[in-house]
Amino acid sequence: MHLLAKRRIYIACILLTLIFGVLILRLGWVQMVQVNQIMPGYHRTVREMSVLQRERGVMLDPGRGQFTDYRGEALTGTLQWGLVLFPHADPLEKLSKNRELGGSEIKQLASILHTDIHQLKQEWNKVSAPHFWTAGTLQPVLLTDYQIKYMHHLHLQGMGVYPMMIRYPQVDTGRQWLGYLAEQPDLSKTQSGHQDEVKQPFGMKSGAAGLERTLEPLLKGIGPTLVTRMVSGGGEMIPGMRPHVIAPANPHYPLRVETTVDARLQQGLEKLVQESGLKEGAIVVLDAANADVRAMVSRPFYRPQHVDPEQSSWGNRAVQAAVPGSIFKIVTAAAAMENHVVANGEKFHCGGEYGKYGLSCWKEHGHGDLSLEQGFAESCNIVFAETARRLSVEQLEHTADRLGLGRSVGWEAQQMAGMSVLRHFDHEDRGRVRTAAVPSTDEGAKIQTAIGQRDVLVTPLQAANLVVTLLHDGKVSAPRLVQRIRYADGNTMLEMPVHDTPSATGQIAPATAHKLLTWMNKVVREGTGKSLQHARWHVAGKSGTAQVQKRGERLHHQWFIGYGPTEQPKYAVAVLVQNVSPEGHHQATAIFRKVMDYLAESS
Repeated sequence: MHLLAKRRIYIACILLTLIFGVLILRLGWVQMVQVNQIMPGYHRTVREMSVLQRERGVMLDPGRGQFTDYRGEALTGTLQWGLVLFPHADPLEKLSKNRELGGSEIKQLASILHTDIHQLKQEWNKVSAPHFWTAGTLQPVLLTDYQIKYMHHLHLQGMGVYPMMIRYPQVDTGRQWLGYLAEQPDLSKTQSGHQDEVKQPFGMKSGAAGLERTLEPLLKGIGPTLVTRMVSGGGEMIPGMRPHVIAPANPHYPLRVETTVDARLQQGLEKLVQESGLKEGAIVVLDAANADVRAMVSRPFYRPQHVDPEQSSWGNRAVQAAVPGSIFKIVTAAAAMENHVVANGEKFHCGGEYGKYGLSCWKEHGHGDLSLEQGFAESCNIVFAETARRLSVEQLEHTADRLGLGRSVGWEAQQMAGMSVLRHFDHEDRGRVRTAAVPSTDEGAKIQTAIGQRDVLVTPLQAANLVVTLLHDGKVSAPRLVQRIRYADGNTMLEMPVHDTPSATGQIAPATAHKLLTWMNKVVREGTGKSLQHARWHVAGKSGTAQVQKRGERLHHQWFIGYGPTEQPKYAVAVLVQNVSPEGHHQATAIFRKVMDYLAESS
C-alpha cells in the first residue's frame, strides 16, 4: 500500500511537471513570438493591444480612405490642429494650488481659447477619456496659428496640441454623390475591428450614403491613429507618463479613391447654382468622350458633418427620377424613325388644341403646319400626339430602354474587390416609362407618355447620358464616378474601366442618333432654345417642361439637356429645376447657358 501511494505521488508530480512545462512553453511563445502577431479583427499586435488595455486615448485619424478628383486634388481629408484634454482627478484644482504656474496659465489658456475658466473646467472633466476641446459644440474646435503659437509656451499638465484629420470642410455643398458618415451601432455589432480600442467620444463611423456607403468595405481602413496616455488601475491618468502616438504600420493604407470629378468644375458650378437662385434640382456634367461624371450638383445643399436623416437635402437629386416633360420627345422621335411611322416631308397641323385627353400646345393659337423635325424644334405637343397614335406603348418602351432610360445606367460590377456588387451611384432610381396598371390600349395614356407626362420618370444622370448615347451613335455608356483606387504608396489596387450598358433589345441606328443631334441643333437655331444662340460655345439641346403637383399646388419641372461645342463635343449636360411656378421664365435654359459658358471659360 505504501508503494502504491508513492507511485501515485510520482505520477502526479510528473503530470504537474508536464503541465507547468506546457504553460512555460506557451508563455514563452506568447512573450517572444505571438506578442508581435496581429490579433484577428483588430489589425494590431498582442503587444499593442496589451498596452491599450492600460491606456486611454483620443483618435487623431480614423484611418479611413480618402477621395481625390481625377487630377489628384483632395476632395476629403485635411490635417488641422486641435487641443486634446487629458482629464484626471480634479486637474484644475491641483494646478490651482500652484499659483505661480497653474492659476495664471489656466487663465491664459482660457483666454487663448476665447472662453472662461468655468467652461474650460466643465469640459475638461466632462468624460474620463481624453478628448478634443469642442467649446460645447458637437465638433472639435480648429485652432488658429495664433492659438497654437501661444499654447506652446504653456506648461500645463493634461493638455496637448495635436493634428487631427478633418474629413469634410465646414461648408454646405452639392456633392451628395460623395455622401456622409454616421455612427451605426447595429453595423458595428456585426463587424470585427477596432471600434472599441479607444474609449473616446468621437467613435468610428461608417458610410451612410453616396460613395462613402457603396465603397465602405474598401474605405474603412485597418485602424485609427491614436494619442494615448497610461492610466492607473482606477482609470486615472498617470502624470509622469508622457502621451504617445500609436498608428498602424502598413504602408498600403489608407486607400485613395480617384474619382472622375473635376474639383474646380464642381466648385464653380456649386457657386453658379447658388447665384442663379436654384432652390430644388440638379446639374449633371458628363465627359462626352466616355460619360465620366465631371461635375454633379444637387440642390438643396447639405453639410456632411451635420446630416439629419429625416430631412431630404442629403439625397442626391441627380440620381432621383422626375417627370421629364418634353425632353422625352427625343425617345418618341427616335421610335418614330426606327419604326418608320412618319413619312419624309409629312406635315402635321397644330391649331393649339388637340381636342381630347385635355391636351393642348404651349402656343395658344398653334403652330400651323409642321414636320416632325419642326415639331421637335418647337416642342409641339400636337405633332407628337399624332405621332404617338401611330406607335405602340411597347415601341416607346423598347426605344427608351435602348437609349438607357427606364433602367439603371450608372457604373457597376459584380464580384469585384470582395463585394457581390460594386456600385458608383448610391440609391440610383431606375426611372420608368409606364406602370403595369396602364393597359397598352389606353390611347390617352400613350399620348401623355409620348410627351413625357403621365407615369414617365427620368433621372438627370440618365438624361445627360442620353445625350452621350446620341453622340456615340446610339451606344449606351455607363457613367463612372470612380476611375481607380490606389494604395497609400501610390500603387494601383483596383481599376474600374469604362464600359457600356447595352439594352437586351439592341440599340438605335447610328443614322437615327445623327438625325436627332441635328434636330437638337435646330432647337437652338430656330426653336425653343433660341436664347442659347449667344452662348460662348455653339450648343445644341432640348428643353422640357413637366406639369407636377406638390401638396395640391400645380407646379412645373423644367429641363434642358444638351451638349457643346457642337463642332467637337466636350460635355453633355442635364439641368433640372424642380417645383417652380408655371408663370416663371424657363430657368433651366438660362442655367444651361451659364453652365456651358462656365465650361467654355474653364476649358
